[in-house]
This record gives sequence, C-alpha cells and structure tokens, in this order.
Amino acid sequence: MSSVCAKRSRTIPSIRISSRRSAGSDTSSCLPPGPLPEASTTGTTMMGNEPSSDKGIPLLRLWRRVRAAIRRSLQRRIIVVVVLMSLAIAFGFSVVSVFSVRSTLLKQASEQSQRDFTEEVQRAQANLDSSDVINRIDYQRLITDLASTLQDEGSSNLLGVYIVGESGEYDSVVPVSTDPEYMGLISDAMRGEVSSDKAGDIFYQPVGYGRENRSDLPGAILGASLTMPDGDDVSLFAAYSYESQERSVMSIQTTLLSCSLVLSVVIGLMTWRVLRGIIRPVESVAVAAEYLSDGNRSARVKVDRYDEIGVLQRSFNEMADTLNTTIEELETISSMQRRFVSDVSHELRTPVTTIRMASDLLESRKGDFDPTTARTVELLGEQTTRFQDILADLLEISRYDAGSAAADLIAMDVRSPINEAVRDVAEIAQARQVPIDVTLPGREVYADIDARRIERILRNLLGNAVDFAEGNPVEVRVGANETGVVVGVRDYGAGISQENLPHVFDRFWRADVSRSRITGGTGLGLSISQQDARLHHGGIDVRSALGKGTWFLLSIPVKSGERPRPEQYPVRFADATSMNVLGRFLPGDVRREGWRKAEEDDAQGTAESGGERGDA
Repeated sequence: MSSVCAKRSRTIPSIRISSRRSAGSDTSSCLPPGPLPEASTTGTTMMGNEPSSDKGIPLLRLWRRVRAAIRRSLQRRIIVVVVLMSLAIAFGFSVVSVFSVRSTLLKQASEQSQRDFTEEVQRAQANLDSSDVINRIDYQRLITDLASTLQDEGSSNLLGVYIVGESGEYDSVVPVSTDPEYMGLISDAMRGEVSSDKAGDIFYQPVGYGRENRSDLPGAILGASLTMPDGDDVSLFAAYSYESQERSVMSIQTTLLSCSLVLSVVIGLMTWRVLRGIIRPVESVAVAAEYLSDGNRSARVKVDRYDEIGVLQRSFNEMADTLNTTIEELETISSMQRRFVSDVSHELRTPVTTIRMASDLLESRKGDFDPTTARTVELLGEQTTRFQDILADLLEISRYDAGSAAADLIAMDVRSPINEAVRDVAEIAQARQVPIDVTLPGREVYADIDARRIERILRNLLGNAVDFAEGNPVEVRVGANETGVVVGVRDYGAGISQENLPHVFDRFWRADVSRSRITGGTGLGLSISQQDARLHHGGIDVRSALGKGTWFLLSIPVKSGERPRPEQYPVRFADATSMNVLGRFLPGDVRREGWRKAEEDDAQGTAESGGERGDA
C-alpha cells in the first residue's frame, strides 16, 4: 500500500478500449509495480500489394551492386561495420533508456493519480456526510454537483468522474459522468469489485484508450465505494490519462534516436578520415603489386611514412628489386642455356656427320667382317642415328625457345603424313610385337598443315604408344568436319596415373624411368609435338587410366589462322578425366601394320573389324 493512500488500494486487471469495451481476466497486486502495459489496437490489418517483379528486380540489382562495392573495398567494409555497430549500440542504449524513463514516468503518474483519487474520495465522502437530502431528486442533484466538483478540483490528468448507484435505493439513480466518452473504460469486473467492497478499498485498473488518431494511449481507472447519508453505497470512478507522460517519452525517444543517427554518421566520417590515411598507402601498394604481376617490373611505391605502413612500402620496393634481379639472372641463365644448346648442337653436327659417313662406309662392308666386328658396326650405326636424332630435337627445342620456329602450311591430304608416320614406326612395332590398326577414310581429308611437323607429331605419338602398349594393339583413327581434323592414337597398355598425366608434355619427363625404350627417345618428343600442334593453332589432348591405356587426340583447324573452339571439332573428350569421347571418327577399312602372326590372320582380323571403325 502506498504511503500516500488514505485507504488500501487494489489493482483491477487492465483493459484496452478504442471503440468498444473489453474486460481483463487476471487480478494483480495493490499498486502497479512498473510501467503500464502498451495499449493494443483493435481492428483489421490491411495487407498491401506485394511488389511487382519490375520493382523487385531493380532493388535486388541495386543491393547486389552495393554489396559488391562493399566487398571490393576494405575501407568501405570497415566504415559500414563501424557505422552499423554504432547504430546498433546507440539504438540499444536508446531503447533501454526509453523503457527506463517510461517506466519511471508512468510509475510516478500512477502514484500521483492514486494520491489525487484518494483526496477526491475523501472530499466526496465529506460532502455526502454533510449533505441533507430527503428525496430521490435531491440525491440526483447532489450526485451531479459532486461529480462536477470533483472534476473541477481534480488534477490535469483527470479525464472524467463517474458516479453510479449500485445497491439499495440508489441503484436506480441515473449514472453521472463528466465525460461520457470514457464511460466504457469501466469494466464489469471492476464495477463488481467496487460494488461488493465493504472495507473502503481503492481499486486500480490500467487501461488503454483512444483519442483522435491514437488508440494506444495509456491511462487508468480508479474506483471506490461512497456511503450515502442513509447508509447505502454508490460507486465512484475516475479516469486518468497518462498522455502527457507518453508524449514526453516519445520526445525523449525521438531525441535519442536522432542523436544516435547523428553520432553514427559522425563516427563513420571520423572512421573514414582515419582509414583514409591507412588505406590509401595500402591501395598504392596493391596497385603496384598488380602492375608487377602484369609484367611491369619497374612498378614501385613512394615511401612517405615512418610507421608500419612505411615498413610495408619499403619492404615492397625491396621485394620488387630482389624479384627483378632474380628474373634478370634467370633470363640471363636461360638465354645462355639456349645459346649453349644451340651452339653445341650446331658444332656437333659436323663431327656427327663425319661419324655417320664412316658408319655408313663400314655398314656397306659389314659382310667382310667377322660376326663380332659386324655386330659392332651395326651398334655404331644405331647409336649414330640416335645421336643425330638427339641433336635434331635439341635444335628444334632451341628454335622454339628463341621464338624462331615457323610452320610452312599448305593444303594437303592429312592421310599422307599419317601413312608416313605409321610406316616409320612399323619396324619398331614389329620388334615389340605390337600391331598397329590404321583406319583411314576412302576419301581425301584436306587441311592446311606442315606435313613434316604433322608427321613428326604422329611419329612421336605412335612411338610412345608402341613403347607402352605391352603387346596390345595401337589404333589410329581420323575425324574431320568443315572446321577441324582430329587424329586419334590409342594404346591399351599400362596407362599413366592421374597424378603423372599432367607431366607427359614436360621435357625429359618419363612416367617410368626403369622401363626400357626400344625407340631410344630423347625425352623431348611429346614436348616438341605439343609445340608443333600449337604452331597449327591446334593442340594435343590426352586421357589415360592405369590398366586401360592412353589416348591422344591431335586437333588441328582445317583453315590456317582459325582457332576453333573445342566443341567445334568432330571428336573431343567428354570431360576432363574420362576416356569417353563425343563425336564420330570417319569410317574406313582397317589396315594392320607392325606385328602380324601370319597373312591369313591379318586378313581375317581386317575382315572382322572393318565395319566397326565408324563410331567413337
């Protein structure tokens, strides 16, 4: 019980009324312990039309652009984070402050209204005790005058005074109200509590009421029972408004939110100003790094700081100098290596040619020698040939490194270099007992090619396939359309693992160094083949799997200067790992070269497989 109350107060459950009355359901303690509940509105919520797609898409596009701009800039990202955090902190502080202030103001208003109503009850009871009435008309006049007096002498928060006869003779007294608009705020539950009270308690009920365009204003209804001169009771109610306190809270809330917004903007500007001095030097370093990565080795940054940023600037310049020096040294070494290889290769050609002539002379008289000497002459010829091949490959590599290699492209039938390459490898395949099945179309397949380079590519691919075929057949097929020509070379041997497959075109690389090579290669063949294919604006693709063999596809455009996309070629691999292909090879008769068991076996094999070489 409040110390200012003359009588014990009881709280009636709160109600909210805009245009109709609603009763509460629970009973709370004597005095309201805190702020009054928010008043709720009644009625139907109107749903707006959903935004159309022509409005939603630009907003989404704008949001994506803003997000991309923020993600691309460290300065923008930090400023946005700082501003949002400042707003969040300020908003949280404002909300807590507003709730605290609102609670305090409404509590004070509640206590003030109870003190005021207690005084009203005391004055009303004193007036009734001193009155001298003899009939119902006098009672009605007395009650009306009493209500007007209480309204005039009440506080500024008083909305209206209501006196209702509840028992005995006065239940027929016309209810008196100084403001009938708020009569509906008195709930049936409160009227029942007041009318049945015999202890002289004061009842308190928080309510929400509406005024003009507001329907959630806080207020309270206080009630007590008055004793008439004849001993019967009437009920006295008073409606109080806390609108002024609510306006004060709203004013404080608006001020706090405005200050929070201004503070966040100020913090954002200060953050931008501070970050600008940090980010701009970092941006200059980033720009210089981009220039450096693009090949501009003279890119440097201006050292104008002595703090950590200055350390970064100096370190970048030192790194760029070191990198530039290292690159120059490597370029010098590479140039010297190329020159050395080229010079040595040229210098060795003369003595090797002399050795070749002597070897040929000895080879022509091999029949006059004993078996041991004849075998020595034979080995000398083989190794001399291999030495010449090594020199030729080294010279070719030096031309590619020097950028002096060029293709002599002429329109010719692609089948011709294919046949020449197969013929060159047939003897090796015979020695390794590897059959070569060649499927060529019956018509000419023209393309702009350098026959010598295409023949060298296919000879290297076939030699590699024979080396690793392990006695299984090697297949050669051709696909062509108006855009490009594809030559496929496939073996069914050991295959290459996926981790080693990217290195097949590296210089001097071998998948299995322990494997003997009948072809006596230099380790440069596939690297030279890839360069030859690129001179034609084409390329070589390879797929392999352990135990399933390896498949090379040589792709070249039909017209010189064109660069077809992979999907424009007649045959291509389905994906980056599998050995499946998309497209069709040209059909044709199968011709077996290399190793054969017998002529009849070869004829039988050709007859059985001749009609199956059209599909990929």
